[in-house]
Amino acid sequence: MLIEAIIASAMMFQGGQSTIPLQPEIEAQPVAQVRTLEDPAELLNLGVTLMQAGEIDAARLAFEKVRDMRVDYTLETTDGRWVEPEVLAQQGLAMLNRERIASR
Repeated sequence: MLIEAIIASAMMFQGGQSTIPLQPEIEAQPVAQVRTLEDPAELLNLGVTLMQAGEIDAARLAFEKVRDMRVDYTLETTDGRWVEPEVLAQQGLAMLNRERIASR
């Protein structure tokens, strides 16, 4: 649990709070919200928010979307590291996979 909190906090960019709250009308359709975003940082933050809300399929979609993007820049994490969005997305997917295995 502590490791998950560290990874989740490392994935929260620019201020530590997700800037993409789930809107009431979108809470019922989190996949639609993932599909509308194109910014890797927003998608990573949304993926973490969805994961914490138990929306595992939508969180996986957000992380997969970032993983498949081709971006030529890095993002600064709250702990000061500069990391490629693809790497952070892979960490998010790994975290989801560990949760899935642990719940079996």
